Amino acid sequence: MMKFQILFPSLLASLIFLVAPSAFAANQTATTTPVIVGGDLPYRVSLQRYDMATAEVPSLHSFAAAEHDGQWVVIAGLTNGLHGFDLNQSTLPDSKQNRDVWVIDPVAKTSWHRTLDPSDLGSGLTEAQVLSLTTANSQFEQIGSRLYMTGGYGDTDPLDDTQRGTFNNLTAFDLPGLVDWAKGGTGTASQHIRQIDDPTGETFKITGGDMYEVDGQMQLVFGQDYEGRYRGSLNGEYSNQVRTFTIQDDGTTLGFTTVQNSTPEDRFRRRDLNVYPTLTKNGDGSLSEALTVLAGVFTETNGAWTVPVEVDGAGNPVQADGGLDPLNAGGVLDNSTAVFKQGMNIYHSAKLGLFSEGSGDMHQLLFGGITMQEYDPTNPAADANGFVTDQQLPNTNQISSVVRDENGKYEQHFLGEYPELFADDNSRLRFGSNAEFFLANGIDTFDNGVIDLDALTGTTQVGYIYGGLIANAPHVFGNPTGLSSASGEVFAVLITRVPEPTSLILALVVMCSLSAGRCRA
Repeated sequence: MMKFQILFPSLLASLIFLVAPSAFAANQTATTTPVIVGGDLPYRVSLQRYDMATAEVPSLHSFAAAEHDGQWVVIAGLTNGLHGFDLNQSTLPDSKQNRDVWVIDPVAKTSWHRTLDPSDLGSGLTEAQVLSLTTANSQFEQIGSRLYMTGGYGDTDPLDDTQRGTFNNLTAFDLPGLVDWAKGGTGTASQHIRQIDDPTGETFKITGGDMYEVDGQMQLVFGQDYEGRYRGSLNGEYSNQVRTFTIQDDGTTLGFTTVQNSTPEDRFRRRDLNVYPTLTKNGDGSLSEALTVLAGVFTETNGAWTVPVEVDGAGNPVQADGGLDPLNAGGVLDNSTAVFKQGMNIYHSAKLGLFSEGSGDMHQLLFGGITMQEYDPTNPAADANGFVTDQQLPNTNQISSVVRDENGKYEQHFLGEYPELFADDNSRLRFGSNAEFFLANGIDTFDNGVIDLDALTGTTQVGYIYGGLIANAPHVFGNPTGLSSASGEVFAVLITRVPEPTSLILALVVMCSLSAGRCRA
């Protein structure tokens, strides 16, 4: 049985974990598109608990992550979960913020770490700089051997830990040098970290959004600017837009150029969501890169969003609503079966993308986290398809995939769940929120990091899921026995290819031929 450590919260942790919505919270749509169970997919997915042996692996969530030479680089994030919710709490213990740079080798099962704290003579950083580098829920993207990070929420005043807010920094981490430093190399951490602010005070000042490079331009998608001590009943200022910029970085001087900010719109009032790179097959056989935004929180009535948003290569967001009213006035989105309305895995979770150039289908796998619907056909409250809807948005262990076919039609499939792990009180643990997926060595991907589905054969370990929040109950808020913590668990992700029906028919024909026609229809 797994020991579940009770860790009491900082208010910072409550920013990352969902605030309990009111009983009258209204989602973007009152209905969701039925989730397919046992559907005709070209793969199956399974997770296995991965033993890191004696390697020291930190329990972290809401961190920034990169990969270098097959090793994970983990920066910032939090070490605590959430138990209870005290609006009057005003301290943020340093012990809850990850101030170390971690390097983890999942194959050799070894790890290294070193603190950025100025007390380490090898840091070379000021306390103010360390605060900006140890935020939670920042946005990050790796380009080659550099990790770029924007914003994030945390302490802003080295002398007053009640002063908190969202940072306005763009940071570049040079991974080869930083990894060597973290392993005990000479020099200082500051030699491998460069940072600038936006003079306008706006571009990078985001937490709870996401950031990806598309066609050479950075897209900073949605999120919010939250200032002051966090209170669960309040919201920050949502960006309601995509901010597009280019990075100029010659290895010495870091700069950026603003390309455009999309027009703010109410339908884009979203944070703590799953954003992912996509591919679309064009008529001439070429591929186009873009982004898709799934679900997220909160609507003006503290509900969840359900209809996806597609962001093109130029940073223009469009809600995939078929041209209907995007805010569902009069229930127009509910009444349309052509509009996809997501019900499972609606919060930021570990995820991976698969694309088939042969079929043109894009698959995004979502691992656990927080959901609106769960598959539980034995539950008396289940609908005709076996799903239970919980408007209070519970923690889940279940896995789904959102599939967009070559014609742009969406559907969602139930794929299974995490392995069963239990706390000391025999309550089942729930994983996935604010966790990250790390690609395994040797897996074929497209330029934007999406896995080449057509290159997979048999059963393949495509990567790992690490970290995130762990909870012992569907709901933590208002539950006296509901506990949460940062997770140090690692799970191996295995994809098993399922032959296409045409491949099965061809195999049968071959077998019949080899058996001298002994097969019969």
